[in-house]
Parts: sequence; C-alpha cells; structure tokens
Amino acid sequence: MESMPETKEPGPPTVVATTLPFFARAASIVGETWHDLDRMAGALDHRAEQLSTDSADRAILELMTSGMREVAHRLEQAKVALITFLPTP
Repeated sequence: MESMPETKEPGPPTVVATTLPFFARAASIVGETWHDLDRMAGALDHRAEQLSTDSADRAILELMTSGMREVAHRLEQAKVALITFLPTP
C-alpha cells in the first residue's frame, strides 16, 4: 500500500496591509502643523515689529520666530518626502 504524501496544514490567510493611509494621514498632519507654525511665526513677527529695535522682548520674539520658521521648513521637507509614497491621482 502506498502512503499518502504529507501535506501542510493550511495556515491562517496572509494579510497584506498597505501603508498608504498612514503616509496620507502623516502628510496631512505635517501640512496642517506647517501652516499653524507659519501663522504663529507671522503673529510673533508682527508683534516684534511693534517693539523697539533694542528691546530684549523683540530679540526673544525674533529668535522664536526664526526657530518656528526653521521647524516649519523642515516639516515642509518631511511632507514632500511623505507625499512621494502616495500614488499620483
């Protein structure tokens, strides 16, 4: 009598999840944050303009504005990188 060849038990189905929703949401959050930072930097810049040029408060506001704009610039770069993972419409 010939023996039956061994067959593997079928395992659980393989689930392939896409990361596209993650990248889409991440790009959206980065874009929103970038715009928020840009608005805040604009408000601080406007306030700094109202202060005298030798004011310590103005110097602090200008530093804060510069830092916010640098973070906003980096976020914009991150958004561009994230968008490259999304399919083009």
